[in-house]
Amino acid sequence: SVQHSSSYSLITHIEQLPGDDRLTLALLLCRIHLKGVPSEPSLDQEFQFFLRGKEGVTTADRAAPIEGLTQEQVDAVLRLSTRMPTFKGLMKKIDEMPEFGAWLQQGTPEQAVPRLWQEEKPLTAVQTSMYQLLVIQAFRPDRVIAAGHLFVSTVLGENFTQSAERELDLADIVETEISAGVPVLLCSVPGFDASSRVDDLAAEKSKQIASIAIGSAEGFNQADSVINVAVRSGRWVLLKNVHLAPHWLVQLEKKLHSLQPHANFRLFLTMEINPKLPVNLLRAGRIFVVEPPPGIRANLLRTFSTVPASRMMKAPSERARLYFLLAWFHAIVQERLRYVPLGWAKYYEFNESDLRVACDTLDTWIEATAMGRTNLPPEKVPWDALVTLLSQSIYGGKIDNDFDQRLLLSFLSKLFTPRSFETDFALVANLDGSSRHITMPDGTRRDHFLHWIENLADRQTPSWLGLPNNAEKVLLTTRGTDLVSKLLKMQQLEDEDELAYSSEDSTRLDTPADGAVDGRPAWMRTLHNSATAWLDLLPKNLQTLRRTVENIKDPLYRYFEREVNSGARLLRDVIHDLEDVVAICQGEKKQTNYHRSMLSDLVKGILPGSWRRYTVPRGCTVIQWVTDFSQRVKQLQTVSQLVSQGGAKEIKTMAVWLGGLLNPEAYVTATRQCIAQANSWSLEELILDVTITDSNEANVDECSFGVIGLKLQGAQCRNNQLLLTSTIMMDLPVTLLRWTRASPGTEVARQGKLSLPVYLNSTRTELLFTVDLNIAPGQDHHSFYERGVAVLTSTALN
Repeated sequence: SVQHSSSYSLITHIEQLPGDDRLTLALLLCRIHLKGVPSEPSLDQEFQFFLRGKEGVTTADRAAPIEGLTQEQVDAVLRLSTRMPTFKGLMKKIDEMPEFGAWLQQGTPEQAVPRLWQEEKPLTAVQTSMYQLLVIQAFRPDRVIAAGHLFVSTVLGENFTQSAERELDLADIVETEISAGVPVLLCSVPGFDASSRVDDLAAEKSKQIASIAIGSAEGFNQADSVINVAVRSGRWVLLKNVHLAPHWLVQLEKKLHSLQPHANFRLFLTMEINPKLPVNLLRAGRIFVVEPPPGIRANLLRTFSTVPASRMMKAPSERARLYFLLAWFHAIVQERLRYVPLGWAKYYEFNESDLRVACDTLDTWIEATAMGRTNLPPEKVPWDALVTLLSQSIYGGKIDNDFDQRLLLSFLSKLFTPRSFETDFALVANLDGSSRHITMPDGTRRDHFLHWIENLADRQTPSWLGLPNNAEKVLLTTRGTDLVSKLLKMQQLEDEDELAYSSEDSTRLDTPADGAVDGRPAWMRTLHNSATAWLDLLPKNLQTLRRTVENIKDPLYRYFEREVNSGARLLRDVIHDLEDVVAICQGEKKQTNYHRSMLSDLVKGILPGSWRRYTVPRGCTVIQWVTDFSQRVKQLQTVSQLVSQGGAKEIKTMAVWLGGLLNPEAYVTATRQCIAQANSWSLEELILDVTITDSNEANVDECSFGVIGLKLQGAQCRNNQLLLTSTIMMDLPVTLLRWTRASPGTEVARQGKLSLPVYLNSTRTELLFTVDLNIAPGQDHHSFYERGVAVLTSTALN
């Protein structure tokens, strides 16, 4: 069909999108394609469930546990079986399927999804693939991306996805598909320089090329003059890092319109993906997104191709081995960025400039120490100076998280040591949990190291980076959640029903929903249903606390009074806004500019700015937020009831869901003030002692405060001791926060403990406080650092 041909044409130019966004576009194309094919169902109900399936579900609705399933999977079963008629017998089908448990543990479950749905009549391949996607979303959210690709292949054909993943033939595109007046834009992720691709291409085609780095006034003048000459002569021009000068790019774009270039002229622009780039230039040019190949092997090869062989092989002979250590360290540091926030708490721009400065530093110190000698004993290498400069200035200068700094220093201390010259020195110890080590390659020549690197496999497991192997599962689950969030944002306010083929064709396999004949646009019907569900979910009111002369003296009461007042105001405003939305959708109220903005946000799943009054993850959807906010209000209702029944003293014994507070840091401060006031101690004298109990019922004494809902990521806790584990996350029982007065023996007792960060949520952007915990005998502190072990107060919003 014409529609299929146009979408195929679009996908062949999909190099304009980063890898993570290609599936988003492909799924949108699938929806458009299905609307135009009478022999296929539109699957609108299934798509809406895929996007909004978690809407209006709280922990109060939870079903009884099912053996072999996590609570999240049980909740997904409940949602799927109650909202999708095709899956109403889901529970029974799982019970009758003995092989279901084995399927859940498969590496690629999307390849053999069991039929857990009912078939009243034979399904098309597209319908089957859609139901498989919903099953995967429910039971294996880490495989949603893979199942999404299979769905796209079923709808649009195998060739469609293969063409999107093919390796670009830049030489052919530049010569045959691009005219002289069209700039070639090579966009890359921060920290990766794509200019080498252009240099290699120019060398391959024997083209003269002029390269200019943009960023200074001289660079602009030089670029203008070089372009003027090259336009007439037919040479190539490469302008590097043009994202540093977005205003100048506007002038460049205007200039390109007025040129009459030589047929062989080509203009290449390298840049980082940046929102400030002028839109007209992006439209005028041909965009390529250049991403560095993943894996330690590719990273090491990139480093070895960057550093000249002559430089690496200079005397003393130990220099090449030190260069290999630096290259390995650089690879580890960069590859862990793929696993943010587990690899690092945030994305740092570790790039080739850091490597270049590190190489210069290495040369300077080696030459100063060797003083012309051909050999340098390992113990004479200035290890401390190198570790300090790399950890404090070169790489560490970009780090603003104390725990990431500790991790960086841990890697440097392990690698940059005299032991690295021993033949059995382990670069990675206990690989994949076994006793196998990745040892330092033998030899002192660059050729030896290069040969060792080339023999590595293309992809390595996360354990090569010090991470648990299930880090890949965490990463893929996050990408699946991001996919749904992006698809929601692409929901437009324009009426989808305006597409003539969407519902008027009577030959479709499915019939339009009853609501399709009520005259309202599709987005309005969907939003009306959502707003009604959200109103049902939210408590109707929140009783504020009654202040008395006695109550106000209690720091904990003062904290909860502010918390309840803030919650009550936000609840009132949210309910008022949602009631307005319902009235607008029913045609009973006219829209204002405020309402238009809010409707635009809500229909795309974006949290309105007026509701964002406490810290939530940046990518949090409004569906997640409403469900979570209803739980927060219920906790505050409990606080209100306790105070009205027994006074402020009742709050002290209540186990608090820390991640469900609007301002959790202030709660911890209030508990500290409470103990200081009760004992007439100074706040500075108090230190936090944390005990993780083994039960959900813990006795809280006068100096302790109970906290629930904490999650331990990357480790487990038994008998108040930490152990490394293969499980991604562990729910902690009641955790006791106890403030004790510092004494001379306190510091000694804390020396053997492991300091862990407590983050607000799994994005790890908000550090609340730190806790010191014991580690089990035989466990290594460095392993906990590398695993990214941390405590999270909530995972409900990501």
